[in-house]
Amino acid sequence: MWSGQHDDYLEQTARMIAEQLQRDRSRRRAKSVEYSREQMAESRKIAHDVQAVELERLATTGRIPQAEYKARMAALEEDAEERARDDNPNPGCVGH
Repeated sequence: MWSGQHDDYLEQTARMIAEQLQRDRSRRRAKSVEYSREQMAESRKIAHDVQAVELERLATTGRIPQAEYKARMAALEEDAEERARDDNPNPGCVGH
């Protein structure tokens, strides 16, 4: 009879270990997804800043008219705001 109890104990222990491993994998996966999203958002912000600087350079050197500069900057800002809304799945919650 001891052997049967021993087998049950081993099965329960193995099941608990497997469940813990699954939870750990899920946590790591969630952290990876979060990190990836943060990196994408940061990359978009950098690209936005680069475009804004380039527009400013073009305007100050006279390569584009002031009206075009203003229109393109407004479009760039609108696009950035739209992406920010898309990046935040919970609009009532800013940050984490």
